[in-house]
Order: sequence, then C-alpha cells, then structure tokens
Amino acid sequence: MTVASAGQLVIEAWEHSRAIAAFNVVTLEHAEAIATAAEAVVTPVILAVSENAVRFHLGQVEPIAAACLAIARSARVPVGLQPRSRH
Repeated sequence: MTVASAGQLVIEAWEHSRAIAAFNVVTLEHAEAIATAAEAVVTPVILAVSENAVRFHLGQVEPIAAACLAIARSARVPVGLQPRSRH
C-alpha cells in the first residue's frame, strides 16, 4: 500500500466521526508492532518518531525514519508518517 498522508488520514477520520491513532516510535520494533496491530484491526494509523527516539538515536533520525517509511509502504492498511518538527 502507498504511504498515506497523515493530514489526509486526520481529515478522513474527522469526516467520518472517528479517531485516528498516532503512536510514538522509538525503535524499529515499535513501528513494526504498531503496523502489525493496525493490520490486525484493519484501521489506519500514524507513526510518529518521538523526541525520545531522537535522543535514543543520538539525533540520527534518518535510519529510523527510513525504517518507518519502509514499514508504511509494506503495510496492508494506510499508514501515515508524522512530519518531523523543525524547532
């Protein structure tokens, strides 16, 4: 499945009076578990690289972000990625 726009997932949820869950990702295993659970309940989800992940990975978020993108691309449900904040 293609990666979903997180913003579009939020809009669609609002239009259908539903919620969309966004989960913090710290490690690859978190992202895999979140996507697997979303597939099990057939519902879209948003993966968000947390500030803890930034610290855990010593500021090197590109590998975990790339892993999240790969997981989103292979998921059988829409998976959005939270854009990285620019502080």
